[in-house]
Amino acid sequence: MNSPPTNLILGEKLERIIQSADRNLRKIEWLFAILGGVALIVLMCIGSAQVVARSVFQAPIHGILDIIEQLMVPVAAMAIAYCQSHFGNVRMTLLVSNKASRRKWMQEVFTYVIAVFVVGVFLQGSWANFVRAWVNGGDTPEIGIPIWITILIVTASLGLLFLRVLLQLIEAGRLVATPNSPTQVFEQELQLLETSEL
Repeated sequence: MNSPPTNLILGEKLERIIQSADRNLRKIEWLFAILGGVALIVLMCIGSAQVVARSVFQAPIHGILDIIEQLMVPVAAMAIAYCQSHFGNVRMTLLVSNKASRRKWMQEVFTYVIAVFVVGVFLQGSWANFVRAWVNGGDTPEIGIPIWITILIVTASLGLLFLRVLLQLIEAGRLVATPNSPTQVFEQELQLLETSEL
């Protein structure tokens, strides 16, 4: 009786690990996106309350600029990884092939190596800013909201994005070796490419 080759077994194990990591990461990305959406709703409500308070009661909300500045951070940052996992971002597709071939996955590996490097640099800088704000203090000028909170939100969002692009890099590397195997990580991208060709 012939046993399956070791490479095939290792490839299947790697595929299962990547699929499990992708499922778990998607849950966290979804939660971050929901929290960013909640921050957007709160921001809109506060903005509307400010308009009513200023125009009807001639009593603007104290510290409104500080509040809006701090709420804009989760609105802008928290859904970045979710957007990346669903390929909702603007991508440079001129250099990457549309067909799921070894060449396409090699090009994807190249682009994700750059993405991991860039996001890693941003993440390191954001962490350094957070530590500096935590140690030295610092708050908003009008009502004194600590700024380390929003810096931590940016750092966590970048950390999640880093994990996402790292996972996509590993999956693209796996697909270089086995270009015709199924992929959960890039399934949505491949569907988008198929519909764009119609």
